[in-house]
Amino acid sequence: MKAIWLSALDKDEAAVQKVMGQFKVYGIEMQGHFWQNDNAKMGWLAPKDELLKPDIAMWAILASHQELENSDLRYGLSLLALTVQAQKGIGFPMVILQTEGDPITAEELPDPLRRALVLPAGNAATPAKLVAKVHATPPSLPCAYQLDMVGNEQLGQWLQVFPADDSWPGIIFGVDIGEILFQAVGPPGKLPQKATLNYAMQGLKLEMGDSEFTAWATRNEISCKSAYFVKISGAPKTLLFGPYSEEGAAEMFTVHLS
Repeated sequence: MKAIWLSALDKDEAAVQKVMGQFKVYGIEMQGHFWQNDNAKMGWLAPKDELLKPDIAMWAILASHQELENSDLRYGLSLLALTVQAQKGIGFPMVILQTEGDPITAEELPDPLRRALVLPAGNAATPAKLVAKVHATPPSLPCAYQLDMVGNEQLGQWLQVFPADDSWPGIIFGVDIGEILFQAVGPPGKLPQKATLNYAMQGLKLEMGDSEFTAWATRNEISCKSAYFVKISGAPKTLLFGPYSEEGAAEMFTVHLS
């Protein structure tokens, strides 16, 4: 049976019980948890295994406008969204159930959350809309790359990235805030035990728009069989990455996280 996973950003048990009760009428099971806003300890990882279970057909986030403007909450939600989308596809259904405040639009949210449907939590028509979406087939949306968080509290924040098609003759990866600590290349899915880097570079400075990025790079071939792994500290607002090019003309991707 299909189910919805609910992340409640505020520990308001009455509000959560009210939302869950609305779905019992439609025969949809709703499971969930209270969000752990502790990015230093990667609290956002807590519901990852549950969200990745096959029966979970949608991720719902119960939040107010004020909470959705909190940069720490946005950062944690973005990292979890990246992980879920990497495993279930970027078309995996997500919904923001807004509890109060002026209506927020998906365009105001970080990139990993911009495909979310934003609905008022208290509207009587909301449960029926979500039930219809749960039973619909998620769209298979194209993406030029796969970006996933593969770290944990003990290992730290490790991101994995590789192109969806073909390969890159190297990669450059930058952050606007925080710091890059380590890079490696190896088979996707888990951190490599050891890695040989070709022409590795550190401390490169890049500008994109009004932002400056500190980047690392390597000339290893990057593909779906040989992914790039990068360890970061802090909470970057934006990631910048793309194929390495000595001419500097390669297409670069940006992902806004908060």
